[in-house]
Amino acid sequence: MKTFNIYKSIFAFGIIALILSGCASSKGFVAENFATIKNTHKKIAILPFGVQFQNPLDYSTQKKRNPIQERHLYSKQEQEASLDAQKEFFVNVAKQVEKGRYEIAFQDFTRTNKILAENGIRIEDVKFQNKADLAKLLGVDAVIFGELIIKISRPTDRTMSISPVMMENTRFNDGVETDVKLFDAASGEMVWSSTLSNQPNNRMDTPHQLSTSLLSQVAKNLPYRTK
Repeated sequence: MKTFNIYKSIFAFGIIALILSGCASSKGFVAENFATIKNTHKKIAILPFGVQFQNPLDYSTQKKRNPIQERHLYSKQEQEASLDAQKEFFVNVAKQVEKGRYEIAFQDFTRTNKILAENGIRIEDVKFQNKADLAKLLGVDAVIFGELIIKISRPTDRTMSISPVMMENTRFNDGVETDVKLFDAASGEMVWSSTLSNQPNNRMDTPHQLSTSLLSQVAKNLPYRTK
């Protein structure tokens, strides 16, 4: 299956350099009975990610509902970023398995996507599907679904004039947020989650680098570590 690179898709979107003081935050959730539930998890599937690009300078959309919360057709850029995030997360998890930190199986993401496509489930529909039903369809004991929000401040048109000082002040919200959730197949309930966000330290910190860093962090800290 052909996969794509978030870096390329973001540049297609029209990336500009991000200049901010570094800032990162995190929060998580673990079900009270997870110690019991995880013993039933032998195989897990990683689903395509939900993706949203935001421009804090696009004031025309500020009063609209958050598009990641409602069903909409993904653009080509969103589809590429979704599949790339899924692949990147799978690769990072696979590295942890090779190191012996996880003793469970993770279904190859290409097989997951093939089954979803054969059953008419589009990438943008995954968020709204019952996760227990998806797990049974995929033949796994649990599924992981993540969402990425990528914020890039940029003028909305060529006539929009912004001074360097104003541009600097509007970038305080730029960066990347990721929310990764684990759903149990038997109950369909979310039993674990990790939410991370990060902002660039300097010009060289691109959204692609921030996304990669966050996904790597989550992949290293799934609730199945044996060492």
